Amino acid sequence: MKLTTPVEIKPLENKLTYKDSILFIGSCFADEMGRRCADRYFDAMVNPFGVLFNPCSISDCLGLLEGYRINAGQCSFIPEDVIETSGGFCSFHHHGSFSRPTPQEFLDNANKTLADASDFFYREGWVVVTLGTAFIYKDKETGMVVANCHKLPAERFERTMIDADQVYDALSRYVADRPERQWIFTVSPVRHLADGLHANTLSKSILHLGVQKLVERYPNAHYFPAYEILMDELRDYRFYADDMMHPSAQAADYIFERFMDFALADSDRPLLAEAEKVRSMMQHKILNPGTPQAAQFEDRRNQALKSFLSKK
Repeated sequence: MKLTTPVEIKPLENKLTYKDSILFIGSCFADEMGRRCADRYFDAMVNPFGVLFNPCSISDCLGLLEGYRINAGQCSFIPEDVIETSGGFCSFHHHGSFSRPTPQEFLDNANKTLADASDFFYREGWVVVTLGTAFIYKDKETGMVVANCHKLPAERFERTMIDADQVYDALSRYVADRPERQWIFTVSPVRHLADGLHANTLSKSILHLGVQKLVERYPNAHYFPAYEILMDELRDYRFYADDMMHPSAQAADYIFERFMDFALADSDRPLLAEAEKVRSMMQHKILNPGTPQAAQFEDRRNQALKSFLSKK
C-alpha cells in the first residue's frame, strides 16, 4: 500500500563536497537550507542581503556581488541608498533584518557584508537560488525593483507580475558568465497567501517555467524539486508551521535530507554523518559547569570538532 506520492529525484552527476563553498540566496527557504548546511560545518554563506523573494532583486544583488570585485570595491552602498523605515534605516536592496538605528550603522554593516559576500561569491563552488514569487514592486520615484517595501505606503510602489522570459533573463547572465560554477535553482514551497491562492499558483508556475529554461540551456544549472516534495510527497498540514504557509521544522529537515541525497558526493556522506554527531555534542547543554565531568565533556567535544574540521 502506497500512502504518499514520492518525488523521484535524479542525483547530480557532479556533486558538491565539503571542500566546496555554497552561497544560498533567495527566499526564506534559502535561509532554512543554508542554515542547515552551516550547522553541519559546510563552507556556507546565507542571504548576504537578507531574504529576497523575486528574481529581479536576486539578479540585482548578484550583480552587486560581481560588481564589487570587478570595480575594486567602488560599488559600495552610499548615503543616497539609505531609506528611513519604521524599523530604522535600510535600503531597497535589503531585507528589513539589515535595518539599523542610524544611516551610518546601516552603511557600515551593509558594506562589510557586501565585501565579505563578494569575496565568497568568487570562490569556486556552488550557488543555490530559491525563488519565491514572480510579483515585483517598483518604486515609482526611481523605477527600481525593490527587494522589500519595508512597510512604506503602498501608493509609492507599482506591483506587477513578470513572465517566464523575464525570470530567465534576470538570472541567465550569471549562469552563462561562470560556467565553472554550479547553480542549483529551487522554487520555494512557501505560499504567498497575500497574493491570493490563484495568483500564487500563477506566480509559482512562472518561476518554474523560467527555471526550466535555465536548466535546459545551461549544463551547470540544475533544479531541485523542493516545491514538489512539500506539495506532493508531504501533502499534509502536519508538515506545515502554525501559519499554514511555511514548512514545519520536520518538513524542512526532510527536504534537507533529500537535498543532501541529491547534491552531496557519496565520498562525503561519512563526513556528513560525523558532522551530525559533532553538532549534537556542541548543542548539548552542560548542566553542571565547573565540575571535572563537565570539563572532560567540554574537552571531548572540542577534540571531536577539531578532528572533524581537519578532515574537511
